[in-house]
Amino acid sequence: MENGLRKELKLSGMIAMAAGGMIAAWMVEIKYWFELSGPGAVFSLITCAILILPLCFIYSEMTSMMPYAGGQNIWITNAFGWNTGFASCWLIMLLYVMAMPTVAYGIASMLGYIFPVTALQVKIIAAVILVLWFFLTNRELKVLARLQNILFWSTLVISVVASSIFILSGKWHYSNITPWFSNGTAGYTAAIGLLIMKFVGFDLIPQLSEEAKFPKKDLWKAFVGSLGCTVLIYGLAVVAVGGIVSNQWVAETDIVDPRVADILGMHWLGLIIVIMGSLTCITTLSSFWLSASRILYGAAKQHQMSPRFGKLNKQGQPQFANVIVGILSVYFTVFAPDAWINYIYTIYGVAAGAVYMMVTLSFLRTRKLHPDWPRPYKVKAGTLMGVIGIIFCLWVLYSSITAMDIGAWIVLAIYGALGVVLWGYAKYHQKIDPIGWAPVELSPDTVDSGDTNQRDA
Repeated sequence: MENGLRKELKLSGMIAMAAGGMIAAWMVEIKYWFELSGPGAVFSLITCAILILPLCFIYSEMTSMMPYAGGQNIWITNAFGWNTGFASCWLIMLLYVMAMPTVAYGIASMLGYIFPVTALQVKIIAAVILVLWFFLTNRELKVLARLQNILFWSTLVISVVASSIFILSGKWHYSNITPWFSNGTAGYTAAIGLLIMKFVGFDLIPQLSEEAKFPKKDLWKAFVGSLGCTVLIYGLAVVAVGGIVSNQWVAETDIVDPRVADILGMHWLGLIIVIMGSLTCITTLSSFWLSASRILYGAAKQHQMSPRFGKLNKQGQPQFANVIVGILSVYFTVFAPDAWINYIYTIYGVAAGAVYMMVTLSFLRTRKLHPDWPRPYKVKAGTLMGVIGIIFCLWVLYSSITAMDIGAWIVLAIYGALGVVLWGYAKYHQKIDPIGWAPVELSPDTVDSGDTNQRDA
């Protein structure tokens, strides 16, 4: 299909895609949240979500104005030029690719609840899942969206019911969750910055906006809806387990929620939670995979990456981009060292903070440069939202950078060096093929209104 990506996503599907990227195996990661700030992590999560809201509204305006696959890269390119857009594209790819190891580790920990698995078996299972998912990503998006809808909304219902059962079990006591903040104010504020990782997912919406089949003025509902679902599931989980077990118990447990179910004599509930959690990991994989391929697709359209990334198969999917994402996913899931998982939170924070900062600055700059561009959704008090967004991004960057160790810096440096190589490749081709590789900026001025810029479709 040469005319562009197909419009096949309804609003509920968009929410499922975005929230699916945010909601992963919390029953494994909740140990880290408690380590940061104890049961008070629920307030850190809520505060983080509130501070992300201005970013959601900014993203809503930018997406409605430029609803093209590639999202943030395209906005930043329009505001600050081709080179800065390329750098942002590479950082966004890091956010998406780094999600893959969390899928493998999450599934591994959950399978260990049912039967023992070795490290090698975990990697084999992860590789098989990734290969199967590659074939799914090359089918029509509506097929994947339908599957994502079923998995996500089932996860929402089961997780809320499980947390409610914990709270109403008779073994939940308010005294168990006091004091709320085991590490005091410092733990609470640090968690606000570091838990940004758990909300990287709302920014998948711009990557899929070109395929939305609902009015662009309603995009804000997808951002706010996905954020709200994520806070609901995570917040209830923290309160539910925190009222039954101690911080020390959480720290010494492999997988929290199912083990709490065992304490209550509800092994059946533990099994349901594990099965649901494994399916949740699949929704995470789906969301980030699709978005990573769209980032490469959009970069190809702006001649920042090889034009092969912009080619679509007969199902309307960027097949070569899916191949590259698959290769990267297999590498980071199967071949990356185990220590990689320890770097994810801080590296995520640095990459997310930098990308969100550039998006916010692009939002403010684009309003000044192009006030005439149609905005089906326009943020009220835009300047105030921008200022709040900048302050929050600075805190995320500070919290993440100060928490990084030498290993994380090395990983980030290697990834940056690879990006420089790809940037040099694009610059080289601009010299030898100045017409075919001429820098392009997708915008309302350059994109045919009858093609990908159907804002009110």
